[in-house]
Parts: sequence; C-alpha cells; structure tokens
Amino acid sequence: MKRRASKKNALETVYKEEVKEMFVKWFKKQNAVAGHIMTKTDVLKNIIKNLDKKQDDVLEAAMNELISSGFMTTLEDGFSLMLTEKGAESL
Repeated sequence: MKRRASKKNALETVYKEEVKEMFVKWFKKQNAVAGHIMTKTDVLKNIIKNLDKKQDDVLEAAMNELISSGFMTTLEDGFSLMLTEKGAESL
C-alpha cells in the first residue's frame, strides 16, 4: 500500500508541475511584467479549458504553490491573478 501512495504522490507532483507550467507559459506568451493580470476569463480560457481530469484534480494545489512561492498573487475578486516581481524575474 505504501508503494501505491508513493506512486500516486509522484504522479500528482507531475500533474501539478504541468499545471504550473501552463501558468508560466501564459505569462511568458503575454510578455508579462510584474503587475500583469490574468483575469478569470484568461484562467478559464487558457488553463482550465486545457486541463485533463488528473490536472484538474491538482489545479488548486498548483495555484497555491505558485502563490506561496511568490510567483503570483490573487486579487481581491478571488479569481484574477497578478504576476509578482519575483514571478516576472523568473520568466
């Protein structure tokens, strides 16, 4: 059982990294600078629409990791995301 859980965690990590990369690629494509906003519509159209079931399952965790790492932040509306200075430097 432990081995299965370990494999499941490894797969979740892979899916999270794929989802995080979708956000990074979107900001890169926009030539984003610190303060660039990804609206709810952008998230729906460019991220959520392109997720498979396994990626969808880890979407929230992937976003939380990007936020906690300082790459982006959530705006007051709770949906829009803003690229931080740290995030812009990492692009």
